[in-house]
Amino acid sequence: MEKRTEFQHFINSLTVVDYYETRKKIMHECKITEHQFRHWKNGRTRIPELAKEKINEIAGKTVFS
Repeated sequence: MEKRTEFQHFINSLTVVDYYETRKKIMHECKITEHQFRHWKNGRTRIPELAKEKINEIAGKTVFS
């Protein structure tokens, strides 16, 4: 079984409406493309520490510890 990342758990827990809004905010605030977002979501590339902090801010909770 494939290991899920913290980011995948967070993204998969969102409703459809929240997913699109959150994805848009993350892409804008972290200055990444949709392609890069998909890589983060699928665990193909490492998420930088500064981006993790920004994602925690956007989520309003601790996604990354």
